[in-house]
Amino acid sequence: MEQIGDLSKEVYQNEKPIDLVKGEELLKYLTKYTNSFREDSISAVFLLDAAQLAASMGRYQKAIDLLMNYAEHPKATKLDYATYLVGYEYDAHLKQPANAEKYYRATIERYPDSQWAKTANQSLQWLGMTDAEMLKKLEEMNQPTSAK
Repeated sequence: MEQIGDLSKEVYQNEKPIDLVKGEELLKYLTKYTNSFREDSISAVFLLDAAQLAASMGRYQKAIDLLMNYAEHPKATKLDYATYLVGYEYDAHLKQPANAEKYYRATIERYPDSQWAKTANQSLQWLGMTDAEMLKKLEEMNQPTSAK
């Protein structure tokens, strides 16, 4: 546990870019702890932290794997957020719109009153669009009603 705290400080120091070597080491310790102490509520927090760290390091599939593990954790409390993040990783980073849609829709269906369901619904409106298509849609949305 002490190693996790020390490494966290080193990985996230002073707004510098993440040290990838130390980040990998921290991922290893977080994963080891969560596998060893599955019933400990902090292990669920560590899994979510590890997923976010993996994503920030560009390890998007690893982030998804950790989020899926989190979703099965007995102490997980942010399932709406985790489900949305799986969709987001597929959408924004892995460019897999079919998988993104699956998880965005799961967020909406399973957690309809969640803020993440609202965000997932908004994400579905932009899913699969190129930057040019998004820009065009935004321009159309911002035109006065009479110009449409």
